[in-house]
Amino acid sequence: MDKRILWALIAIIIVVLVALFYPRRVDEPAPVELPPPPAPSSEFTPLEPPEPEPPPEFVAEEPPEPLPPLPELEQSDEPVAQALTEAAGTELVANHLVSDGIIRKLVVTVDNLSGDALWIKSRAVPPVGGRFLVEGPEEAPVMSAANYERYDALLQLVDEVDTAALAASYQRHYPLLQQAYEQLGYPGRQFHNRALEILDHLLATPVVEGPIRLERPHVMYKYADPELEALSAGQKIMLRIGPENAAIARDKLIELRGAISELSATPADR
Repeated sequence: MDKRILWALIAIIIVVLVALFYPRRVDEPAPVELPPPPAPSSEFTPLEPPEPEPPPEFVAEEPPEPLPPLPELEQSDEPVAQALTEAAGTELVANHLVSDGIIRKLVVTVDNLSGDALWIKSRAVPPVGGRFLVEGPEEAPVMSAANYERYDALLQLVDEVDTAALAASYQRHYPLLQQAYEQLGYPGRQFHNRALEILDHLLATPVVEGPIRLERPHVMYKYADPELEALSAGQKIMLRIGPENAAIARDKLIELRGAISELSATPADR
């Protein structure tokens, strides 16, 4: 597999497929951004910082002519949006992607997928419209299958993404992704390695057979099964999109991870 396409698939699965599929219920309060950590005490002796991770080795043919320099991170929205439009289509970018702070918000969204929630103000995509639908008796509600239909059109758009063009865009703009990741609070860490971790995390999502049981102890619904309720935001995405859509996503993730495992130039593990 062309390694440029491999890096593109990472962007497709995490940034397009996963990030687009995180809905917000009408009755669900927005997650609150965490305050900055307090300044360390003068009596605190910090641990030695970890060894920096080596950057990913992108192997590609030489371009036919020199590429122009990348824009500054703060001025990258327009060229990044244009590059994504060429790869993913106008509808996907215009209707399902933020218009400001694209690189930073993509990085934050990916990094938050293994946590409890996605920060509303820092998400790369707007919430999916519509209410969270529930069916069944009040004492034993289940997630309605009608919720899943909201994601069918998005899957079709993802299938039409030009992976070669997105591959070139991902590799081309990786320095900006890395810069935003380090500024998020990960100096010496590689964003690409974090993307690989998220892939493994999403593949660990349990497969649920049959309707998903819910309960409503207070205002909001939650999963009746405590193991499902304890899943991360990204893993709950895999449940909310429905079994058929999740199977498509899982097949792509498995194909991607299998290709990654065969590479000899994969960035070193932490």
